[in-house]
Amino acid sequence: MPPRRATLASSRYSRSDRQAALYVGAAVTLAYLLIQQGQVTVSDGKDMLAVSQSIVHHGTLAVAPQFGAMGRGGHYFAKYGIGLSLLAVPFVAVGDLVGVIVGDQAKLEGFFAASLTPLIMGFLAASLFRTTRRLGAGSRWAAVIAVGSAFGTYALPYGKDFFAEPLTTLAIVLSIEFLMNGRYELAGVALAVAVTTRPETVVLVAILPIIVWAFRGFREAFTYGAVAVIGAVVDAVYDQYRFGSVLKTGYGSEGFTTPFIHGAAELLFSPEKSVLLFAPIVFLVGVGAVRLWTARNRFVVVLTLTNFLVFFVLSAAWHSWQGGWSWGPRLLLPGVIPTMLLLSLLTRKECRVGIGLLAAGFVVSASTILVSTRAQQLDQPLPSVGPSVLRQYQLVPSVTRYTVNQLQKAHIPGDSRRDLSLWQVNLRQYGSKGLLGGIAGSLLLLAALVVVVRRSPIWRNHSPP
Repeated sequence: MPPRRATLASSRYSRSDRQAALYVGAAVTLAYLLIQQGQVTVSDGKDMLAVSQSIVHHGTLAVAPQFGAMGRGGHYFAKYGIGLSLLAVPFVAVGDLVGVIVGDQAKLEGFFAASLTPLIMGFLAASLFRTTRRLGAGSRWAAVIAVGSAFGTYALPYGKDFFAEPLTTLAIVLSIEFLMNGRYELAGVALAVAVTTRPETVVLVAILPIIVWAFRGFREAFTYGAVAVIGAVVDAVYDQYRFGSVLKTGYGSEGFTTPFIHGAAELLFSPEKSVLLFAPIVFLVGVGAVRLWTARNRFVVVLTLTNFLVFFVLSAAWHSWQGGWSWGPRLLLPGVIPTMLLLSLLTRKECRVGIGLLAAGFVVSASTILVSTRAQQLDQPLPSVGPSVLRQYQLVPSVTRYTVNQLQKAHIPGDSRRDLSLWQVNLRQYGSKGLLGGIAGSLLLLAALVVVVRRSPIWRNHSPP
């Protein structure tokens, strides 16, 4: 008896869509390369980058004390998953090689590592485009969903720096895409990557195979789960290596200590963390889920909503439900972005509403293109929950004036939070040559972006959304 399969609206997906997905992904990558910070600024990112640098320079996973917690043998180890650190190793190696030639090795390693995240965002957009097309979205609406996920939600500042959330999100979306296509081994690999990047994702390894069993059959579920569990094994071995126990992660007494009701209320209604404010497109998720459910794409509906609920519960119960000092509900991002798949079959009127909500989401986070959210850490008193949307916009004029005033002055190493959050600004340390290089690089990226957008098959496809 053949395995049960969900009915997928894939008749509208063609070979040209694969090409279009590449163009969408390239456009998103180029746009993020144009606005990225060009350096690793957040503490989590610095810790994970230190692991990559330690592998490249010393062939070890141990880091300097300021980047980790004490573990086996008196050495220090970063307390985060190893997935992003491993992926960044070749980028750090290239930065190291270039640094040997021109100098400033550490800065160049950070620059190349930070440039990895725009690539991840491009792959994420491409996967969202492919999957929504298979679910029945028109090519232009699929492109809106893909690009809107990158720029119309609070993912915007996370694509500019070195965070684990974009890679985790990409791995989960790819896992869903492969499950839809019946490629269970690859789906398991993708989920394993998510687990090694953010270890709490291991909960999905216990839940998602059950859903696959219910919709596709036991053999498919077993294949998926058996491969995905490799991620949990990697995490366990990594913990044993670092801290001498598979149950120790470096967090000490920190854990899931926040009362769920409190954390959930903050994630929904806090003006600094509300997912409804930072990703207003979620207002349409319920409508989209009903559309797909009615179209008998129930497998995708259950997968994506289960993923969201898992991350919502984990985020709400975590001791730092705020996700530390971060923009919006950072820990919830790998749950929010995959729900964009549920918007595939909206009506034209609903699509117009969706475009408006994505535009609103862009407005909420647009200030982070120019000003680092860490700039609000200079305020006194320090905000207790995290950066606010209003204060972020208030800082744009003053940070811009400060940066312009400093451009003609000799570079004095200082607090990057006072500067515009752009890689072009960081080149001022090299004087007029650096500024000219920044202008030239920006023009090249902008020209490449225009070419990619104009040549995209999407513009030649006049199908309705």
